[in-house]
Amino acid sequence: MKRFREMDWYRRTLVILLPVLVIGFSIVYITTLRKWGFYYIDTILVKSEAGGSVVYSGEVHDKETVFTVTGNTVSLTVDGKDAGTYTYVEDHSVIMESMKDETGVTGIVIYKDGKEFLTATRDRFGLWHPGDDETAAMMPSETKGSAEGNDPAHPTAMTIYTLVKGPVLTHRGNGQFWLIGTVLSIVFIITVIFAQELFDLCMMLVIKDYYSSEPTNLELVGRYVYWTVGLIVIVTVYVIGLALS
Repeated sequence: MKRFREMDWYRRTLVILLPVLVIGFSIVYITTLRKWGFYYIDTILVKSEAGGSVVYSGEVHDKETVFTVTGNTVSLTVDGKDAGTYTYVEDHSVIMESMKDETGVTGIVIYKDGKEFLTATRDRFGLWHPGDDETAAMMPSETKGSAEGNDPAHPTAMTIYTLVKGPVLTHRGNGQFWLIGTVLSIVFIITVIFAQELFDLCMMLVIKDYYSSEPTNLELVGRYVYWTVGLIVIVTVYVIGLALS
């Protein structure tokens, strides 16, 4: 306590602020890492089950977005409004001519509100459909969904396909960045509290009469610059970790 009272206001602030940051970010990380769901347009739609259906819900671009998957049917609502009902059907008659002799190939059709949305051929490499000039491939994503123009009301065919087949759930945040940020914070606090002792230790390695040495004004200024930059780096590490998925 005596050591704390002898510190200047900036060091006191850092000693109080760092533990608060560590605790605060730890709570945010725990909450974020426990939030598993379907990754859709930079947002995690949390998975739940209701009435025999699987529901993925969350807020995408400030719009409440809900996918309800019942068997081979996907219903979408955005901001409480119906944004389409998609139906997945396997139909061998739509298999591309060039792939009909291959094994393990299935023809699929996705309908939106009763109208054809996508016709494609599925094999172990992905979905194939006729392009304008050549055959194009769409590789299924196990974790992510996308939309045309990043509009949650217009999911791509691959998003519907992934939802019907059951996406691999994921979460936002990387726990390793939390660990790095926390370790850096501990080291940072030690350098603030024991600044003089660390200075003496460094002097002991280079001069014999290290007890009589005193930090220069440049050394003192350097400490505050180091502490300021260090604080910014720690916050940046925590924030980057939360943004990753």
